[in-house]
Amino acid sequence: MTLLQLPRFAVGTYAKFPGINYAHERPFRHWKDLQLTAAIGGWLSTNPPSLELATLAFEELRLRGEDLNAGMKFAAAGLEPVPWLLQAGQQVRNIFTPDVLGEQKSGRLGANVYVVLRHGYTSENGTYGAYVGSTGKSPGQRCAEHRKGIRSARGLPHYGIEPLWSLFDFINPVPRARKGREEWETRLHEALAPVIPRVTGDVAF
Repeated sequence: MTLLQLPRFAVGTYAKFPGINYAHERPFRHWKDLQLTAAIGGWLSTNPPSLELATLAFEELRLRGEDLNAGMKFAAAGLEPVPWLLQAGQQVRNIFTPDVLGEQKSGRLGANVYVVLRHGYTSENGTYGAYVGSTGKSPGQRCAEHRKGIRSARGLPHYGIEPLWSLFDFINPVPRARKGREEWETRLHEALAPVIPRVTGDVAF
């Protein structure tokens, strides 16, 4: 078994990239090839790296058949694209449709579900995995707490990387009450489990 040796990344600010529609299946469809390739290099050079943005941009270039230089930037950074990110995004969009989101939330809203990208798995298990949680705080703030070891899930202080906004942002907000919040956390967990080789987090049912 091969383990992708990645460092323990710094704790980030974990904010969404402005102007990007994370719920769209091709959020970088309007960007030009050179712009995408340059952006990938920048996103991979930060600590922590913006692997979600870099992967989404790489997949857009691959769809166009223009991904060679972008692939070289990943190799130079010692990183890999997240192989299941697009399929996971399609999965959650298919399950959490506008009708579902509009009709199946009850009670007072204001909490959030979130997904954190993590590493530390063998290549046979997909190298990257995901942690699913819910919180009354912002997803970025809760991710930072996990990385700092504050009420953190196992492995996230060392192996956590960043929130995967494309897998949850459009679902929020969810019910504030604990039972309702945990129900949506469980639903998201169960939606991702068939697609992502390793999904961790609490399941309510």
